[in-house]
Amino acid sequence: MLVRGVRVRVRHVGVPLALGALVATAGCNTSLPVVSGEAGDTAQSPSPTVPDAALQFSLKDAQTPVKPDEALKVAVQGGELVSVRLIGPDKKPLGGKIVDGMWQVAPDTRLVPDASYTWRASAKNSAGKVTQEERSFTTIKPKVTATYRVTPDGATVGVGMPVMVTFDSAVKTPQMRADVEKRLSIKVTPAQKGSWGWLDERQLMWRPDSYWKPGTKINVNAPLTGVQTGDGKWIAENKGATFDIAKRSRVSTVDLANHVMTVRENGKKVASYPISAGKATDEWETRSGTKIITEKHADYVMDAGTLGVGEDDPNYYRTEVKYAMRVTNTGEFLHAAPWSVWAQGRRNVSHGCVNMSTAAAGEMFRASIIGDVIEFTGSARKMKPGDGMSVWLFDAKEWRERSAVASS
Repeated sequence: MLVRGVRVRVRHVGVPLALGALVATAGCNTSLPVVSGEAGDTAQSPSPTVPDAALQFSLKDAQTPVKPDEALKVAVQGGELVSVRLIGPDKKPLGGKIVDGMWQVAPDTRLVPDASYTWRASAKNSAGKVTQEERSFTTIKPKVTATYRVTPDGATVGVGMPVMVTFDSAVKTPQMRADVEKRLSIKVTPAQKGSWGWLDERQLMWRPDSYWKPGTKINVNAPLTGVQTGDGKWIAENKGATFDIAKRSRVSTVDLANHVMTVRENGKKVASYPISAGKATDEWETRSGTKIITEKHADYVMDAGTLGVGEDDPNYYRTEVKYAMRVTNTGEFLHAAPWSVWAQGRRNVSHGCVNMSTAAAGEMFRASIIGDVIEFTGSARKMKPGDGMSVWLFDAKEWRERSAVASS
């Protein structure tokens, strides 16, 4: 039958009631007198009819699509629940349990957007008669399907690389960001203290309190299907990542005031290179702060146009360089600069990059991997969140305070 647009199938499994009247034996034509209203009556009154158990679904109208975070419930009137199963598009039952006579979907359950579901429930009345119902519904189709990525994945990286969950558009509200964060899990081997934190509305990262221990293995689970990230925006997939930390810790220090870079592996000094960094101007001074290598290119074209400098500007340049290692989103690299060898170790003359000799840059390039740490000191111009992989601009306490769950 059809009830308010919901496809409903009802089936009763009956337990026979005792008959209240005597039945004549086959082949016997003798009837017994019935005397009403006096003691010794031989007739029995019919047993009262027990009403069927009535299932009550929190969803009344299948014509209206359901939000993926709907708190679905099933109750019963005049009986008790026997079973409830909610089957999703993967044909597997979703989590839920009966508490105080009511079935509720598990609190952390999220439905797949733009998908079909079937609800099957049964209940019995006090006489043991079973009522079964089935209902079907669909979930809303997002105006925008929110997308994201989890990185790094399948790589071996340096001790400075955080776990990154990056959305292609903003996760709009603090509650939405908390909902995302609560659903993430991370396994770190060996265990290390750390925290999730939001760098901005698009970037959620997990970092240890200090640099990773060499050889660490990380597994990230991001089951975000059905999570809302904005008005009409829902996530429709689950993702994850696994990666390893290199078996050595490589941390370099660039002293911008003294024009030298010192490289240490596992705390031991392994190299020192003269460098020339950005000119001491508002536009070109190299930023102080802890950065990590995020890209490596054996050959790379440096084009000031990517920074908004026009070709008619005297500061415009377009130069092909070797051994380029990016350390900020704002265009700072370490790279070979044979034209400035005269200034390396003496003066800062670049447009913000760290200039090295071709031999030194090649040696640094071959020994470095994505995620290696470069600590810059000696500049009045400070790196800001968003200038690059900025998680190490905060101490451990400050980073924990950027968690949406901690502040929710």
